[in-house]
Amino acid sequence: MSPSSARGFLQPRILRPRQLPTNDRGAGARTTPLVTTARGGTTFLNGITWFDPGAVIAHHTHNVTESVVIVQGDAIVDIDGERTPLSTLDTTLVPANIPHHFENASADAPMAIFWTYASLEATRTIAATGESGRIDAEDGSGATTTGPVHEVATIRVKPGMGPAFERAVAAASPLFQAARGARTLTLERSDEDPLEYRLVVGWDSVEDHTEHFRTSQAFHHWRELIADAVDGTPRATHFRTVLTAF
Repeated sequence: MSPSSARGFLQPRILRPRQLPTNDRGAGARTTPLVTTARGGTTFLNGITWFDPGAVIAHHTHNVTESVVIVQGDAIVDIDGERTPLSTLDTTLVPANIPHHFENASADAPMAIFWTYASLEATRTIAATGESGRIDAEDGSGATTTGPVHEVATIRVKPGMGPAFERAVAAASPLFQAARGARTLTLERSDEDPLEYRLVVGWDSVEDHTEHFRTSQAFHHWRELIADAVDGTPRATHFRTVLTAF
């Protein structure tokens, strides 16, 4: 299997800001989303906001951690009422639910910030109005902004087979990564019961898992890899995120 085909949905991309849709934020600020759900994002979002001289964006909060790098000009960041001047490459880290905003400190030169959110589920809520929306709904693609559905498989292993099972999952991960609609895979082990694991796979849809992956040769190979270590039949259910509070 070639490296390209092994990636499935997760193909490398080059995103050129000047070629992507830009949203007018008002008051002289414009935002260009870069990595979004529709453009292949799996665990984070990022983009650029451009500020005309003197531009200020509205005071707001996010439901996840945000980091911002000043990539052009001089700025002022207001974090919960504390105002701090920033220069190019200065970087902020603002935890979820803390009100903040950025301003262009110059009256005659442009300013720009590069922002990153720690989740695909990031939202922006304007402090003055309470208006709220998903960040990745702003990419101009028209694609659905619903996050991935998570297959959560509860798996028990035979005594002494934990390390072998973990190696088998690592060996199987390229099978999942190449599958249609697969976005993420993590394996968790219970602290209270070391024989119990949770395999969590992010899919674009339930059908990508149940109708496509489960009927594929990759699925049969996956089951063969873990067969000797597993005690009983894994139980899988599907979940969607309905709230990200921080």
